[in-house]
Amino acid sequence: MYRIGIDIGGTNMRVGIFDDGGNLVVKEKILTNAQEGATVAIKRLKLLINEVLNSKEVDKTQKIKGIGVGSPGPLDPWKGEIQSPPNLPGWDNIPLRQNLQDKYNLPVFLHNDANAAALGEFLYAYNKEVKNLVYITVSTGIGGGIISDGKLMLGDKGSAGEVGHIIIRPDGNMCSCGNRGCLEAQASGTGIFTRTQEALKNYDRPTILKNFDLLSSKEIIEAANLGDSFAKHIIEEVQMDLALGIVNIAHAYNPQKIVFGGGVMQSGDTFIQPVIERAREMILPSMAENLDFSVTKLGGDLGLFGAAALVDYFQD
Repeated sequence: MYRIGIDIGGTNMRVGIFDDGGNLVVKEKILTNAQEGATVAIKRLKLLINEVLNSKEVDKTQKIKGIGVGSPGPLDPWKGEIQSPPNLPGWDNIPLRQNLQDKYNLPVFLHNDANAAALGEFLYAYNKEVKNLVYITVSTGIGGGIISDGKLMLGDKGSAGEVGHIIIRPDGNMCSCGNRGCLEAQASGTGIFTRTQEALKNYDRPTILKNFDLLSSKEIIEAANLGDSFAKHIIEEVQMDLALGIVNIAHAYNPQKIVFGGGVMQSGDTFIQPVIERAREMILPSMAENLDFSVTKLGGDLGLFGAAALVDYFQD
């Protein structure tokens, strides 16, 4: 049987089909164009689903087990509604699950994209062998998903795992959630940019960052790697804040494995290794002893794998 995985993002919507062996048979993507509104975007998503289903790689005799959808939150997985994500403006209380069920007459499972990613790692990357796993995405924001004793932790509203909103510095940067010093505000791609932009206002010594008209976390990390003292100071502060967040996560959930994903992770070992080393120094020895850190094995397709994993997890 096949299962359909749908990864909805602020920039792209992606659709993939997976077989029983967890192999990605075919995938396609289109721009989300969220500003056009949910109704228009969902119509285009259905056209993309149909295109993938009709592709030559798909065996038309195979049945479809279900559809899994990973989406930015907030959302309600029980109602199957997307509820006003910041990067999907105008997507207010959209009953996406019912919409897709009515169209395709298949079971549909809608969950936060980070929770779905954690399931993708659990089912496809580690074949259920790692029973206690935390997935952390460090990108524009910071999110997470938690597998505890082989089960996805959801919480009362399906919002468990919001690790980006652990407060680590009460006097820190203002977060989009309204609090100060959240891990996301301190150590996400956006946080790196904001910290750098503010610090540059009062920095009167040479730094290669002053030569950039447009800055991003990638350029700032690269400048630090090149030895720019200003950029190194910023990144070292970010690494410490991320390490503090990881320590809190490790102490709260006692995982066997912490898996990293997201755009900032593309900066490589020079960024994440110091974070891991600092975190290990602060985690209780009994918890740190068997704790393993890694970057996702599923690469850029993790969102699709995670969405497909929803089908197997919630139907088996």
